[in-house]
Formats: sequence, structure tokens, C-alpha cells
Amino acid sequence: MIATETVRRPEASFRDPSGFVFELGGRIFRAVDASCLEVIRGLADQGLLAELIDAGRVVPTRIVEPGADLEALREAAPGAAGYLEHQRIDPISYPAEWSPAMLADAGIATLELQERLLRHGWSLKDATAYNIQFVRGRPVFIDLASIERIARPDVWPALGQFNRMFTLPLLLQRLRGADLRGIFLSHLDGLDPEEARGAFSPLGLMRPGLLADLTLPWLLGRLARRDPATTSTSRPACAAGPAVQLANLRRLRRKLRALADGSRRSTWSDYADTCSYSDRAEESKMLSIRDFLDQHRPPSVLDVGCNTGRYALLAADSGARVVAIDRDAASVDLLYRRVRAAGADVLPLCVDLANPTPAIGFRNRERPAFLERVRADCVLALAVIHHLHVSANLPLDRIRDLLADLAGRHMVLEFVPTDDGMFRRLTRFRADLYGDFTLQRCIASFSRRFELLLRRPVADSPRTLLFWKKRSSA
Repeated sequence: MIATETVRRPEASFRDPSGFVFELGGRIFRAVDASCLEVIRGLADQGLLAELIDAGRVVPTRIVEPGADLEALREAAPGAAGYLEHQRIDPISYPAEWSPAMLADAGIATLELQERLLRHGWSLKDATAYNIQFVRGRPVFIDLASIERIARPDVWPALGQFNRMFTLPLLLQRLRGADLRGIFLSHLDGLDPEEARGAFSPLGLMRPGLLADLTLPWLLGRLARRDPATTSTSRPACAAGPAVQLANLRRLRRKLRALADGSRRSTWSDYADTCSYSDRAEESKMLSIRDFLDQHRPPSVLDVGCNTGRYALLAADSGARVVAIDRDAASVDLLYRRVRAAGADVLPLCVDLANPTPAIGFRNRERPAFLERVRADCVLALAVIHHLHVSANLPLDRIRDLLADLAGRHMVLEFVPTDDGMFRRLTRFRADLYGDFTLQRCIASFSRRFELLLRRPVADSPRTLLFWKKRSSA
């Protein structure tokens, strides 16, 4: 199920003229120039392309040879020297939606790919996080147009970009509690050392964990701005081998693993252990939802407010392809680790449904908004609408319309009444403005866009599960 990025609009292709990605007949193609085509053929002839694909490191890719496909592609994207077909990934995700462990694994995958390429005479000419997508909990490299023949084995020209996209955001997240979403939405090309150093005192910049990847690059950058003659854009020939670069790649890999392993926990990442559910209530809820999934077999599921993913994994076990979202990065981190270990067909993302990822990039068309990228046959909205109603201040009708836009056919809604312990906790310091938040009013509102199939109380709990089918006119 691959999609190298969503279909790139023509106005976005300026970023990489050798890699314009487009969709034709439901398949994903990349138009490439002669130099890129030569590189891909070189990788294929060497056997390295097949090796990387078989290992799950790069997106399955083939060169389109002469035939009917080639003629149609020349008409759709004229002027290219050749075309590649990529297996589809759907949906795609962006770094602003990843948990710390996901970003670290994406960085490690980039480092490991660079090391593998380096040993065979190739190199990555860029190291953006946007070159990675996740499939069944594993990072996959998607931009083969960024591979080139090696110029200097001792130097990786993309190292600065790698640190902006991976090392520095993870350092700030780990040491200063920075929000990765905020970093990547405001810094499309990652975090510059000049900006990152402001999070630390002059003395703090001297700590060993910052010297090589933040303090020294920042100081060298200042020196270069004062005296441009100290830097050179040329790449002179160098007799040195790759040992220095390989050592640095391995050092960075260890560093990213340590930063990911130190990820923080939160109140919500411990929710499954601290919520007001009894064992009997949890069992009742699980059985009801499993029965519904087994009966309807939705091919795709969106789990809204997934927490640590108990029901996302349940949906995956039923055969669904699952996107699981939660605003709490620590919870998504825990789910991601479980997905990675199990190889489950679940894409965990840090997304706040009340404030989802907007469209970003050139003219806001280069990378589409979350609500444009994600739809599902069935939406699970379990113990979430009271958060949207109270914390996000959204009226029931607006919540209904939002969920109806995301659901293709079915929805499972868990209603949490005002006398539930978690609802009281949520409104502890608020005025009592929720007297009209009742099960009857919820059913009346959602019935305008959905047909109620089943209403089932959660045993040993004041909560109710509502199973819906979307109206054809909705």
C-alpha cells in the first residue's frame, strides 16, 4: 500500500525537477531526468536496488520500460528522460505528526541507508525527513531521486540537513520538552543551529551531548557569516576513505536511539491504567467493538483519540488498515513501539482532531492537510467527543459533521455522560455549562448524518456505545 507522497501538484515540482511524482490510473509514477535514470539503472545493475527493496529499506520501485505504460506517461508528463513506478503508500504522513520514537527511527533509517550506499559508491544528496514514510511500523525511504554517485567518501554533504531534520529537534524535545509538531510546522527544513542554541544557556551549550551537533556547527556558522572566505562550495578531490564518515554515522545512530529511549511519559500515556474503567467494563467494551468489527469487516479504520492503541490494534487484528491518532505524543510513542514490534498494519500519528495538521509548503499545496489525506471506512470515536465538546469547545453538531466527513460507512461512538468520573475530572475547574450534554441529545444530533444500528451500554459503567451507519445522503 504505497504512495511516495501524495500526488505532487505541478507547482510543487520545482523542489526537485528530477523527481516529479504524479498519479495515473491509480498508480504512482515519478518522472526523472537522465542523470537520475542513470543512477537508478546503476543501482539496479549492481543488485543494490533489489537488495534494499527486499530488506524493506526503500519503496518498491521499477523502471518503466518501453510499452503502453511508457506512451501514456510521456503524454501525462512530457519531457522526462524516463519514469519510475513506485508501490503505493496510503495514507502518507509528515514529521509534524510523528512521535519522538518515529522521528528517531526515521533518522536511523536514513543513516543506515547512507551507510549502505556509501559502501557501494553512492550517497544521499539530501537527508530530509520527508523522504521517509512508515509502513507497518517500519520507516521506508521513498525518494530515490536523492541518490547520487559519491563525490567524497569522507564527507556527507547532507549532514547539516540531517541534523536540522532529526538530531536538533530530538535534542530539544528530549532536553527542553519541545513539541515536534510546533518545530516542523514552523520550520519546513528543520531546526537551524542558530535557532536551536537559543534554548540553552552559554554554559549549557558546553555539555558533551551538544558540542558536536549543536555548539560546534553554530560557532562555525557564525564564523562563516562573519568571513565568507572561510567556507567553500567546491568539493575538491580527496584521497581519504569513508572511515571518518562511517564512524560519524554510527555515532549519530547511537545518539538518536538514546534520545528516543528517553522519551517522556504523560498523564494520558498512563490512561489505560488510571481511567475509571473496571475490568468488567473494559471487557464489555472490547467484546462489543470486536463483534461489530467482525460483523462488518471494514477495510480501513480511523481511531480518533487512540491513546496507547488498544482498539487500533483490535481493528488491525480484524483485517483493517488502521490510522490511529492522538494529540498526546507519549501515548503515540507507546503505540508506535507496539506496532513496530508486532508489524501491525497501523499508522500511529500525533494529531489533534480539533486542530489537525494544516496544508504546508509552497502555496500550501506541496503537502496536503491531514483532513485531505485521511478517510476511513469506519471511524472509532471512543471516549473522545466529550473532550472535543469541553476542551475544544465544539458544539455537538460540529463534532458530528467532522466525524461524518471522515467516516465512509460506519462509526462507533462512545458517549461519556457528565456524571462519569473522567468527565468530572475534565470539568473540575470549569463552570457547569454542560447540562444539555445528554445521551438523548447526542443521538438526536448524530441521527441527522447517521443511522443508529445498535445502542449498547458498557457494563459496570455509565457509558454507552453507539454503533452507526452513515446515511447515503450525508
